[in-house]
This record gives sequence, structure tokens and C-alpha cells, in this order.
Amino acid sequence: MDELRRDYFTNRWVIIAADRAKRPTDLVRPKAADAAPATCFFCPGNEKMTPPSKASYFLENGQLRSEADVSGQPPRTGWLVRDIPNLFPAVTPGEATASSTRQIAAAGIHEVIVETPDHNKQPRVMSDLEIKLLFLVYRDRYAAISKLSYVRYISLFRNFGKEAGASLSHPHSQVIAIPVVPALITEQYGHDYSGVIATEEQSDRLIMATEHTVAFAPFASAFTYEAWVFPRRACRNIAEMTDAERDDLAITVRDVLTRLANLLSDPPYNYVFVQSIDSTLHMHLRIYPKLSTDAGFELNTGIHINSVPPESAAKSLRDVVP
Repeated sequence: MDELRRDYFTNRWVIIAADRAKRPTDLVRPKAADAAPATCFFCPGNEKMTPPSKASYFLENGQLRSEADVSGQPPRTGWLVRDIPNLFPAVTPGEATASSTRQIAAAGIHEVIVETPDHNKQPRVMSDLEIKLLFLVYRDRYAAISKLSYVRYISLFRNFGKEAGASLSHPHSQVIAIPVVPALITEQYGHDYSGVIATEEQSDRLIMATEHTVAFAPFASAFTYEAWVFPRRACRNIAEMTDAERDDLAITVRDVLTRLANLLSDPPYNYVFVQSIDSTLHMHLRIYPKLSTDAGFELNTGIHINSVPPESAAKSLRDVVP
């Protein structure tokens, strides 16, 4: 029977339309072949086509090091990961001056993390070392940006596929730091997600569990095959994780993405970090596959209709060969 389910702690509802449940193959969409760009700004050798990097990561003499591009000097190539300002930023650096109680300057930071020099290497096929490095860069950028006085929230996310909002095919993530904390985040402050993790690890919604990390399909999944990945130990943000915890999170996220790709023919998706600079929150990462389009009901009510119960989605993801 179909049912309405409410989120663990917030007042968000979804309809789990079990009576019209679909098989994974029913959700696979034909993909239009991406036309190869004449020139990819993010590929090695084209560093001059982007703003100077804030941090480029190199492996030299067996040691990992990072450095920013030096003004007036040619940018270095040979990098493993490169962090650059967005050429068309949604926000710009500077103090967030207020012109009224309902209007302030769009102050902030907007950066692009070029995840790999390989134009075709998405996270799901990265090696352990490569995915760990990507999450190390996430940590470094979060830690650096969080020190800015005008930054109150840092959105760290990844779009994959045109349906998920990716305008460039070279693997990349984005960081947008803003001077306000979204209500979607503040309503999650102070809740006991440790209890949720313990419950879901014993439920039919479990996808996989490791020493430091638990991945599951949330009880009130708004998106079909939605997955949440939590570190077991509560911490506010990725900068507060130990190296072992962060590495384990990275590999678990990669493995869940691999399962999704194998089950659903590499679907478009967004993944987003839910975290806080200075308030009580159990940070985690959410993966939202884009297998349907919001229509009138969703836009009118804010209630999503999910045609695959999370219990069924989790079983399919557990059973698929990673």
C-alpha cells in the first residue's frame, strides 16, 4: 500500500508509491552522447584558460604537496587535483553588508574543484588513492574557507550529468560559501542522528557498513534510490574528521556510486554534504539520483512521490555487484 512518510526529524513528507513500484531497468533513461568539447578548460595544458588556482596538488618525490598559482608566472601542469575560482561566480568575496533586514550583499566564495586530470575519470572508477585525495581536498578547502569572517555556510556538492545540472563533462565538484545559513540546514541542528544510524544499520534500508561509515536509503526517501552516507562518529564537518574516518567515507561514497552506476546504467545524480561550521550537526553526504522530474504536485506541495520504496532500493543496491 502507498504511504506518506515523514523525515526523521523535520516536517518534510514524501509519498512512497509502492503500488506502482518500478524495476531498476524501468528507470534507465537513454543517454544522448556528449559531444566532445573542442577545448576543455579543465584538462591539463589548458591551465591558462581558467583563473589562477587557489590550490593545486602535486605528488613529488613520493610526497603530496599543494600550492597556489603565482601571479605573473605561468600556471603549473602535472597536478592531480586543482581548485580554482569559478569563472562565473554566484557570489563574490567581501563582507556581507546589509541594505535591509531582507537584503544583504551576495558575499561569499565560489570555487571549482577539478577532481582529476583525466577527462573521463568519474569518482565511481577512481582508485582508493584518488578518491581519498579528492576528499582530502574537500577537507582542505572547507577548513580554509570556514576561517573567513563573512562565511556562515559552505555548500560542498557535485553534479553529474546534464539532468543534474552539470554543464561541463570534466569531473569536478563545487564549493559555494555564503553569509547565511539555509533553513534546510538549521532545522537539522541538534538532532540525534546517531540513533538513526544505529536503527538503519539493523534495518532493510542498509546499503553497506564499514568500520567508520554507514550507508543507507533513508526512511522517507524523496528521490528514487536516494542514499545517505554517515560517519559513525558525530562531527560537524569534514574538517573535524580523522584521516581514517575521511578515507573510509570517501571509499564508501565511491562504492555506493559504483553500485548505482551498475544498477541504473550510470544515472545522473547530485551529491551534497550536509555540515556546519560551528553548530551541532552530524555531518553526512547525501546522494540524489536524478531519475524523474519534479512536476506540478511536487512544486505545489514540496512533497515528492517516490515510486521505489527505500527498502527495495537498498536491497537492489546491496545485491548489485560493485
